[in-house]
Amino acid sequence: MALDTAVLVDEITRKIWDRLECLMDPTRIVVGVSNRHVHLNEADLKTLFGLDALTIFRQVRQPNEFAAEQFVTVHGPKASLEKVRAMGPCRAKSQVELSRTDCYALGVKAPVIQSGHLDSATPIDIEGPLGSVHLEHGAMVAARHVHLGPADAAALGVKDQDLVKFAFGGQRGGVLDNFIVRVKADWVPEIHLDTDEANALGLKQGDFGKLIKK
Repeated sequence: MALDTAVLVDEITRKIWDRLECLMDPTRIVVGVSNRHVHLNEADLKTLFGLDALTIFRQVRQPNEFAAEQFVTVHGPKASLEKVRAMGPCRAKSQVELSRTDCYALGVKAPVIQSGHLDSATPIDIEGPLGSVHLEHGAMVAARHVHLGPADAAALGVKDQDLVKFAFGGQRGGVLDNFIVRVKADWVPEIHLDTDEANALGLKQGDFGKLIKK
């Protein structure tokens, strides 16, 4: 028990120190790792689940956004991926966010694009417990990006749609280029990487990167 308590104290101390360092150095931003997931519009949610709204499973870092209790199966030309979680709330257009590894498994050639910019997204099928939907422009690999509030962006001297780099520490650390700065009034600082990118650098949820202006 004493050992468990000591480990817990060390973990709490580390997290507090991490937060203090972020306050002292605004270029140090927490990492969020995104696994494959779907965003649904209200019509597709109704078709797949017979629901008017997604059910909250867990809040995520960005205000008013959440992981939902609902899961779908995603079908591609070569294979299917089960237990793909929906993220809420509903959006104007449905989309499926995949890693490049997921794309190879499914047999889809999804482009690397910003969320919601779906003109070049590729066809994909989604199956729920009550029905299926075909998205002609739905499959995508999310371009790496960083969420910031307006005050955070001003403090860092960057603006919406700027491109920046991030340096990451650790045994497999390195520098990744071409992070898109995304600024919104209620957002808090958070780096978004997919599982391929995080695994390549040995990163996990809650690690930190240091912003480098280009």
